[in-house]
Order: sequence, then C-alpha cells, then structure tokens
Amino acid sequence: MTQNVNDTIKELKSKVSVLMSMFSVQKSQNEQLKKENEELKKTIEQQQLSIKGLEQKVNTLQLAKAVSDSSGEKNDNSARKYIEGIIREIDSCIALLNK
Repeated sequence: MTQNVNDTIKELKSKVSVLMSMFSVQKSQNEQLKKENEELKKTIEQQQLSIKGLEQKVNTLQLAKAVSDSSGEKNDNSARKYIEGIIREIDSCIALLNK
C-alpha cells in the first residue's frame, strides 16, 4: 500500500513538472506574440498615416491637373465638378462640427 502511494506521488510530481515546463513555454510564446502584435499595430498605424498622406497628394494633384487643364469645355466641367465635390465635403464636415 505504501509503495502504491509513493508511486502515485512520484507520478504526480513528474506530471506537475511537465505541466510547469509546458506552462513556461506557453508563457514565453504568449509574451513573444504580444510583442509581435504591438509591432504590427505600430506598422498598421504608420501605413494608415502614409495612406492618408498619399490620398491628400492624389487629391492635390487631381485638383492641380483639373485647374491647369482649362483648355477646353470638357476640362472646365471636370475642374468645376471636382471643386464642387470638395465644397460638398467641406460643407458636410462643417455640418458634422455644428452637431
């Protein structure tokens, strides 16, 4: 009977040891994944800022092209439509600010 209890205790100790080592591995992996997640979030933020900057450049270039290409009726209409679109966006922003 005593031998049975001793064997059970040894078995439990070995299982606890294995579980503790597995826990340690999982904990380190979790920390590594958290660091990677933070780095990816920073990368996403930087890319979003870059996208916003590029979108502003595209809008500016479109406006400059529309204004500079005023040689003809078709281009005048496109410039007018583009400027009207910008004015509508500004008006909607002002309306949101007034709420």
